[in-house]
Amino acid sequence: MPDSQTDIAAACADLSESLWRTRELLDVLAYRIEVQRALVETARSGWLARSTREVDDVIATIRSSELARSVDLVPLTTALGLSPDASLRELTEAVPAPWDQVLAEHRNALGEATAALLQAALSNRELLASSAQAIEEALSRFHGSGAGSTYTASGTRDRDTAGRLFDETT
Repeated sequence: MPDSQTDIAAACADLSESLWRTRELLDVLAYRIEVQRALVETARSGWLARSTREVDDVIATIRSSELARSVDLVPLTTALGLSPDASLRELTEAVPAPWDQVLAEHRNALGEATAALLQAALSNRELLASSAQAIEEALSRFHGSGAGSTYTASGTRDRDTAGRLFDETT
């Protein structure tokens, strides 16, 4: 376990490298989410399943990277007298200069990246929901419940069965 300033500095360097890796993965995730959005906006749904799988793969990689980082933190947190699950803020406050500034920069960058990703994910979710609703409404016209359909008091669609384009009885 690290017990000298040199060992603490080495552990901080390892942590910084791990945080750079996380930042790079978040950047890849942002790209994948942007690609997904472009696919939805351009109605290229044939690639949407692959895009979703790629987003899931990056998220899984981020999770495993975070798990490895938390294991690697134990020597540093022990040397600093902190809990093994200490936050990046707590580590920033406990490490010596110049590592306090380095970790603070990582913390700020990770916070900004996370906020941007959350906003992009919410936008994609809304876009996908509105696309799904538009598809449902377009398809409902084939079943006679499109143009004149209304909602009931309970919030469900009043599906008028008259005027269907297809005879669904067999």
